[in-house]
Amino acid sequence: MVGVEGMGYAISINFANSIIEQLITKGYVVRPWLGVALHSVNQWLALRYDLATDKGAFITNVASDSPADEAGLAPGDVIVGINDTEISTAEDLIQAIHSSQIDQVVKITFWRSDNKNITYATLAESPPP
Repeated sequence: MVGVEGMGYAISINFANSIIEQLITKGYVVRPWLGVALHSVNQWLALRYDLATDKGAFITNVASDSPADEAGLAPGDVIVGINDTEISTAEDLIQAIHSSQIDQVVKITFWRSDNKNITYATLAESPPP
């Protein structure tokens, strides 16, 4: 058995209160939202779709009228950067979005075919689950 004795986790009371307040008033936690469905790019995905990169967040779907849709992102694009943060996996992108603020404008660096592009999106409030 691997031991984790003495290991503890903590979050600030302000963060916990914010979550509790949202659960009481809305029934869910509100987060910033881009409006994309993703897969992490790996070697297989890069070969299968002839991607220009072997890392990043591969967009499989863009929600209609979402910040991603308004920014011109499309299925098949690979996001490799948000602001100054490198994106290597779908999880990196999710963490970067959740670390941002609702109504914040983010710079998105992405590959479409063999072209590296930049666009900007204004993050919205996540829709109800």
